[in-house]
Amino acid sequence: MVPAGTPGGPGPQAGGGRGWALAAGAERPHGCEQCGKAFAQAGALAKHRRVHTGEKPYRCPVCAKAFALSSGLVLHKRTHTGERPHACPLCGKAFISSSHLALHLRSHTGERKYQCPVCGKLFLQSSHLVRHKAIHTGERPFKCEDCGKLFGRASHLVTHRRVHTGERPFKCLQCEKAFTQKAGLVLHVRLHTGERPYKCDKCGKNFRSSAHLVSHQLLESGERNFKCSTCGKAFKQASSLKQHLKTHEAREPHRCSVCSRAFSRSSYLQLHMRTHSGERPYHCLLCNRTYAKISTFEKHCKKHQLDEERPEARPKPMTTRAKNSGQKEEAGAEAPRQQPQPTSPGSPKAAAGGKTVKVTKTRSVPSPLQRGSWEVESLV
Repeated sequence: MVPAGTPGGPGPQAGGGRGWALAAGAERPHGCEQCGKAFAQAGALAKHRRVHTGEKPYRCPVCAKAFALSSGLVLHKRTHTGERPHACPLCGKAFISSSHLALHLRSHTGERKYQCPVCGKLFLQSSHLVRHKAIHTGERPFKCEDCGKLFGRASHLVTHRRVHTGERPFKCLQCEKAFTQKAGLVLHVRLHTGERPYKCDKCGKNFRSSAHLVSHQLLESGERNFKCSTCGKAFKQASSLKQHLKTHEAREPHRCSVCSRAFSRSSYLQLHMRTHSGERPYHCLLCNRTYAKISTFEKHCKKHQLDEERPEARPKPMTTRAKNSGQKEEAGAEAPRQQPQPTSPGSPKAAAGGKTVKVTKTRSVPSPLQRGSWEVESLV
């Protein structure tokens, strides 16, 4: 019998771990001195060593970005040219590499292997899970040295830095227009190629980006999901809401810190803040109701006065002389004679139950509108 692992003998058997390791070692004789990873060819080991040394000899002629492998540079150049040779057979969406296409195919099969241990959400890629975890931790370790803004990913900081430097590394090879992000270049290149990979299921219309498709679908459905927090007006598109908000910023500079509603005057904002604080400083002592606005309180006091002036609320005349006097009975006519105390102009007055009442101002606010905590007080 020929021993296992020798030429002509049977392949490695289960349980023959040592013999299998020796065979694998013979197939990969070139080992990395730093991490121990083995390679079949010396050239592959040389490329691997760049992981440890940081050497990146392959540089992009458009944006000067460097890569450790020539294959990485080839894929990167497609972000400038817009070339996407790997198309999805199910939806037609194209990608720069076969690995990107393989990841995309999981969106059709529903395969999501990477699960968040906190909320249980599933993801197609491990990198998506890593980004998602930052939502739970709130970690933003990457800080901009110019403005102090924090980011959860280094790539987001790199992109943000271009705001300060003005760098636009992604250039169109046809018209030389430059962009800060490759996504902007990809969309722009489709203007030249005419590519519209996103199709509406209802009308069959094609669009350059998924964002344009979503906007189109909202217009077709008639839904208005973008609502103004100031006036309540709703819009079909976020861009329309953004444009609408500018009208409030110009006319209504006083904004609520709680709900962001804006007002044209600071006094209106002060009244509005009472809806959040629950403050109701205007108190009627006749019925114990409270109000946030003096105008509402004044209307309430007039109701007391109208109730008093109704015929069924008047006391019946006791003599014919009083009946034929030709003079109207007024509320409070039989109240004890008492020197009236002056009240501020415009202060609310009320009458109820045949009693003359006055309004006492417990907290003063400058004229002309005498705001304050008014209370109805009986003189009887």
